[in-house]
Amino acid sequence: VGWGHGSRYWLKTLGMWSRLSSVGRGIPNSASEMAAVPPRIALYGVGGVGGWLGSRLLEAGSEVAEVVLIARGAHGAAIRERGLRLDVDPVGGGAATSVQAAPGAAEVYSSVEEAIAQGARPVDFMILAVKTWQVAEAAAAARPLLGDGGCVVTTQNGVEAPQQAADVLGAGRVLGGVAKVLAYIAEPGVVSMKAQPAFFHFGEAFAADGSPLDEDAAAAAARSARAERLAGALAQCQGVTSGIPQNGTWPMLWEKAVLMCSFGPVAALCRAPLDKVCGIPETRALLRAAMLEVASCAARAGHLEKDKGPEEVVDAVLATLTAQGAKQPGVTPSTLRDVVMGKPSEINELSGGIARAGRKLGVATPTHDLILAALLPQELRARGEQPYQLMGVPGGAPHVRADAPAE
Repeated sequence: VGWGHGSRYWLKTLGMWSRLSSVGRGIPNSASEMAAVPPRIALYGVGGVGGWLGSRLLEAGSEVAEVVLIARGAHGAAIRERGLRLDVDPVGGGAATSVQAAPGAAEVYSSVEEAIAQGARPVDFMILAVKTWQVAEAAAAARPLLGDGGCVVTTQNGVEAPQQAADVLGAGRVLGGVAKVLAYIAEPGVVSMKAQPAFFHFGEAFAADGSPLDEDAAAAAARSARAERLAGALAQCQGVTSGIPQNGTWPMLWEKAVLMCSFGPVAALCRAPLDKVCGIPETRALLRAAMLEVASCAARAGHLEKDKGPEEVVDAVLATLTAQGAKQPGVTPSTLRDVVMGKPSEINELSGGIARAGRKLGVATPTHDLILAALLPQELRARGEQPYQLMGVPGGAPHVRADAPAE
């Protein structure tokens, strides 16, 4: 089992998600007209997160939502021809299951431009299921397909995605979200996921003036009707735990960032799995320092869990990670896998995002500064921005070959 786009199921054991509301609250009276018509929900990107959510929405049926999939290349072509399939792999034994959508169950386009050209009707929600560095581009592409009052919903790791989308579309067009699912494209037209708790939580991120909502404002925001509408649709989907965060969107994002913005970068820097990162004292200390910087930024921003200090939050996360590493040796985050295989990674959005937040908030982030600086040459090489070769190294690359045999 590896760590992918969303953080893994054991976050639930931290109690971080117990404060999230149930989605079965229905549509509020102020949204009675919206409630009469199923929402049109587009998935921009149909990989792990988008494929999981799209499959479950299609399984629920058109009376729950009209589904639009923006999927490129062979994956999109296969979905058009055969329909989208979700394979669910059991954890700890049991039979595997599949959810197969019929061809034509969803509108499938290779781009928003193609959707517009083919006369697609506007959507109410565009869930941005793309990599962190693609958020601004995806938000700009989504604009022509958003209906009156339509919005995008972010799903990415880190704490910058809602603001990046808002910078492109305006704050009133954005909901901030967190996705947690272990899923990936197994083959064109097929998404595979582990049968473990999969979460998608979202809510209002900005006030009417465009400023980030604090916890009190988020709870009373009048614009929450649209979040409730999306939650109402997802409440009718099997295999999706979803809801609106009671403590606000930004605390939810920062809670996840304590883990995801630290473990992935540290593991990538050390080229080591979870059990070694937590089990070697010097490396564990590095991970703790990185986590503490994230939690300190959250506290300074006013988004840390009430009545808890940064060290208490970090020690709870670290204890759970240590226990999980002992149970499942070899677990790796996607950031490590990308770096080791010479692919573009999320390091600039994870450690880089924390370094930028620290500068803005006046919080020192020397650990994340170091991690970013150390991995940046290879990241720029992977993106083709600053190619280089290592003299004396077979192949000249700073990473393993994807076809290299395992030991």
